Amino acid sequence: MNVQCSLVPLLAAAAATLTACSGDPPSPHPVPTAGWVTLAPPEQPGPRIVIEGTVTWRTDHVGCAEMVTDHGQTLRLVGDVATGHERAVFEGGPAQEYARVTGYTINPHASATVCGSGIPFVAERVEPNQRR
Repeated sequence: MNVQCSLVPLLAAAAATLTACSGDPPSPHPVPTAGWVTLAPPEQPGPRIVIEGTVTWRTDHVGCAEMVTDHGQTLRLVGDVATGHERAVFEGGPAQEYARVTGYTINPHASATVCGSGIPFVAERVEPNQRR
């Protein structure tokens, strides 16, 4: 048997594996896009959703990023991802942008802050998006 010929299937399999592993693995359960955000039940996070709207990373208070959804709801974006985007404003990042945010709501009573009103929403992923 020709050694060169026996390597071809092996190399093809390796290339297929690398291609499959090069991106984010597909989610077994796609995250639904929501039009309206509901409050989380007491003592537990809400379901993981994707929401679109205008995000203001820099407000009057540090740590009080907010999002106005396409349906007019106000969300308070919290968590490490939101904090990272807020800090990026000081390094030249946009102070405001239209974005698609993946995350979940948390109980408003457990997350009272000086930020004011708005449903607390833990941002896990932010993707700048063009307005449709």
